[in-house]
Amino acid sequence: MISYITIPYVIAFANELVDDPIHFEPYRREGALRLAYKTSRQGDRIDGILRARVLDLRDRPDDVRGPERMKKLNTLRQWRCMDAMRCQVCGHSAVEVGSGRVSWLLTKAVFEATGADSGRTNAPPTCPGCVDDALKQCPMLQDNATLFTMAAAMPAGVLADLYRPGRDLTPVLYGHNVFVPWNSGPAAHHRGALATCQVVHLHGMRAVTG
Repeated sequence: MISYITIPYVIAFANELVDDPIHFEPYRREGALRLAYKTSRQGDRIDGILRARVLDLRDRPDDVRGPERMKKLNTLRQWRCMDAMRCQVCGHSAVEVGSGRVSWLLTKAVFEATGADSGRTNAPPTCPGCVDDALKQCPMLQDNATLFTMAAAMPAGVLADLYRPGRDLTPVLYGHNVFVPWNSGPAAHHRGALATCQVVHLHGMRAVTG
């Protein structure tokens, strides 16, 4: 039995999860609509796509942040890991000193190959120092995880819930965890998307053996 479980950096705490109402609002030309929060805030959109709101209370006391929710990602911290190549477990850099390569622990459930040494994932990096703990404590990783290093990771898009406008512009969910690429695909997907995590395209993958 594991006596201590590390709470990964990307995992959300109960009081970080918010349920702010969304709706469809007029957008640019006549008749066009887009998904929005009823009360807008700076940073709601990333490259035109609405991002799911969460709070970042990780460094606050337990009674402020609440208990962890191991099946929920904190969207802000997941995004931060993808942008800055931070470890999803400890939150520190996953870039190897000297080589500049990035350490990544991947499973079939979170990776889609696009070439012999490339692919897409919504799982952030895992630094070498956290790999052993991650493998010991996460049953999903124990089944089929492979450790890689990457030459580069480029933004590819988001996983999002997709909505269409219903009666009185009330959002109606019609797609869950749909990959929405940046700068391509149907414009309606971008306008009706609520992004829950970022997806990156990995290049120059090398499996770590031994």
